[in-house]
Amino acid sequence: MDAIRRLNPPLRTGERVTLRVVDPARDLIGFVTCLAPLTIEDRHGRLHQIADGTVQAARRVAPALGRDPASAPRELLDELADRAGIAGEPALHRISDLLAGLEAPAQVFTERGTWVHGNARARVEGEWLTTNVTDPDLLAALCWWATRQNARSVQVRG
Repeated sequence: MDAIRRLNPPLRTGERVTLRVVDPARDLIGFVTCLAPLTIEDRHGRLHQIADGTVQAARRVAPALGRDPASAPRELLDELADRAGIAGEPALHRISDLLAGLEAPAQVFTERGTWVHGNARARVEGEWLTTNVTDPDLLAALCWWATRQNARSVQVRG
């Protein structure tokens, strides 16, 4: 029996999973973008369609923990903010802390790298999300978006 069918509750679009696939043999970690056929988006934005019956092991995984954001050099944070076009003092957080207990949305923003909506801005660079968004719901949505691009920490400036 396929390991995907053994997950309880059933797998949902938007969840982060790790899979051991047998054909071709590989391990894969990413976000579920479609259930039929099962499609996983990796951290580079590549989509992987998984053939039915080829998943040997599957489990849900939380967003990656990452380094302690407080240990990041201030110079690095300022450079990231400059490139994002955002000013102000940074409030630093682990994305995994902000998303703890929240359900992953089925869909996130389609842009990669930079998101702009009016005066609200966000940019993913390396392991960092830099934004001026303070609304908790929108910030959570941006954090989910950023985790799909391998971000692990966020600096909120404003």
